[in-house]
Amino acid sequence: MFSVKWQNGILVTSESASIILDPLKKTPNYDFAFVSHAHMDHTVAFTDPVKIKYSTRETTALYEAVSDRKPRNVVPCLYGKSIPVHDFQLKAVNSGHVFGSAALLLDGDGVTFFYTGDFNFTDSLTQRAISPCDCDVLAIETTYGRPDFVFPNREEVYDSIVQWAATTIMEGHVPCFFVYPVGKAQEITRLFNLYTSIPVVTHPSITKTNRTVNSFGGDLVFYDMAKEGEELLRSKNCVCLFPTSLNLKTVKLVHPDAKVAMVTGWGLRFGKRAADATFVLSSHADYAQLLRFVEECGPKKVYTVHGYAGLFANKLKRMGFDAEPLEH
Repeated sequence: MFSVKWQNGILVTSESASIILDPLKKTPNYDFAFVSHAHMDHTVAFTDPVKIKYSTRETTALYEAVSDRKPRNVVPCLYGKSIPVHDFQLKAVNSGHVFGSAALLLDGDGVTFFYTGDFNFTDSLTQRAISPCDCDVLAIETTYGRPDFVFPNREEVYDSIVQWAATTIMEGHVPCFFVYPVGKAQEITRLFNLYTSIPVVTHPSITKTNRTVNSFGGDLVFYDMAKEGEELLRSKNCVCLFPTSLNLKTVKLVHPDAKVAMVTGWGLRFGKRAADATFVLSSHADYAQLLRFVEECGPKKVYTVHGYAGLFANKLKRMGFDAEPLEH
């Protein structure tokens, strides 16, 4: 009997097998796992040396670059290609979130189940938007599932970022962007590569992820701050990318000529904080996109997870969908 429940991740069970999707903690009660992308809060399953994991090659490579660990028993998935697993047919679908990220289509027990993982429903400079899939059951992430979370036009944000960086350089400062090493780092690198002649200097952790993307045929141009980028930093004629894990005040102490910008969808909520600027740019779908995506998938049942799962499920109910949040 096909079932979906929360067990430190989304556990999908059929008559003969169970698969856990992006578990947040180690749990033994599943047959195999799916890892949707390489952000560390979604890669716990990679730490299990025994169970079989399904993921894209790109996600596995990025995980290795970020963690310096090589996961075992990983079966690579190709976008659009079905893999028979017990009585399931498993198919990875581009989710538009970050490089290598995948949504999952499962067919089993006569049910078509679609798990979005983290996803973006608009094109970016590095990713194509997710495509809706007809399904019986949809499990959708609702990180920004609140009505006030509606993002500005992406092209306008790109323009604002470039203008701020150019002005900052003209004023004699180094524009520094705090970004996730997986995802946003590649998008901002690509932005300055495409639309400016300003060199991009990267913190070593971002150098690793950018190099990993290039190993799959990417063409990102960047300079590691501990090597060839050091001279560029001294010249102040560059932009510099730092991981969000670093302390903003510490970076300013080490680099007194820096002006710092945050690049995140959460800028809608917290504004600049201690940064000199914040740019609202997300790799997730916003509220309006979440609603449109559900409508275009046309599911009979919807499970919401993460962020504002309860609030968004209630909205879907008012729209006539059978929807409920998965317990955490």
